Amino acid sequence: VNPQVIPAVPRVVEAVYDGVLRTVRKKGGIAQVLFNFFTKVAITSARFQRKILRKDPEFKNPGIGRFLLIFPWILLAPLKALGGVLVFKTVRQKFGNSLHCIVSGGGALPPQVDEFFWAIGIPLVEGYGLTETAPVVSVRPVPKPVFGTIGAPLNVLEVKIVDEEGKTLPPGKIGSVLVKGPTVMKGYYKREDLTAEVISSDGWFDTGDLGTKTLRGELILRGRKKDTIVLRGGENIDPVAIEMAMIKSTYITQAVVCGQDEERLDQKYLVALIVPSKEDVQGYAKKKGISAASFEELLKTQEIQQLFKDEISELVNAKNGFKLFERINDFRLLENPFEVGKELSIKQEVRRFKIPEFYAKELHEMYHSGEEK
Repeated sequence: VNPQVIPAVPRVVEAVYDGVLRTVRKKGGIAQVLFNFFTKVAITSARFQRKILRKDPEFKNPGIGRFLLIFPWILLAPLKALGGVLVFKTVRQKFGNSLHCIVSGGGALPPQVDEFFWAIGIPLVEGYGLTETAPVVSVRPVPKPVFGTIGAPLNVLEVKIVDEEGKTLPPGKIGSVLVKGPTVMKGYYKREDLTAEVISSDGWFDTGDLGTKTLRGELILRGRKKDTIVLRGGENIDPVAIEMAMIKSTYITQAVVCGQDEERLDQKYLVALIVPSKEDVQGYAKKKGISAASFEELLKTQEIQQLFKDEISELVNAKNGFKLFERINDFRLLENPFEVGKELSIKQEVRRFKIPEFYAKELHEMYHSGEEK
């Protein structure tokens, strides 16, 4: 097809990323060693470059200390160039020779996917919008992207971040995302009651999203307000951040963090439903000499359960920025992946309100079959 622009939901972009890693693991040997080495070089170099050129989100003035990174950045340049020729050129060729950018939208883009594409030179940007805003609110600009953001609002729009009392918050503070401008809808058809709930008298539309702004006005989303988990102790938790951390694992394809059981009661701790990567789990089992009659039985073995426990503990902990109450207390491994129309929406986002219905048995077991682990 040789596309110029590829618009896609994050799951599609993530599938491409997973496919690249899976191909490399299958090759193994020197090819895998070289790929892993040059990927680390490329990501490290890109991090230095972003700091130097101020392409990272900033919530305060970075000062001149960032220029100290110029020397290591220059030292890595030849290695990064070599990796581009030996390794990443093949990946880039998969997209043809006319690609201007990939635009991800409709859900949260995993940070590790964002960073990989940035590092190897494939222009991936993230956009944001709603049907009620016709639909684009902002998109990371291709010429001057800022990593981890969805860019500044379109010129015709105003966006502000407010607290529960409606007070505008400064950069770096998380609050409700409000939008105002000519592309915002006038209201829901023949539903003045619903319109009044989301649009204020002075025209500000409440998106239902949580977010923050950088010093330069770029937006960063922090999840949906309705998805926020409130534990029995009053702790407010963004499940998406924890899920994003968990799917960094080679063995985890999908994850949903829950804070209530089938009766939708707030609980004292978090649990997770996990869809394993069947191919990678079976590869691990073969390598370790673990046998089982079926994949379902394999997932129940002590060795595989311990593998996932270790993976989760390594990814969701204090050193990665998570608080004690954000750790995963228990989990269940699911044999089958989530399906569109069931657990997933057409955009392949998790339909969280359906999870307690579909997985009542698993949630009940995790919350009612013993003491907190």
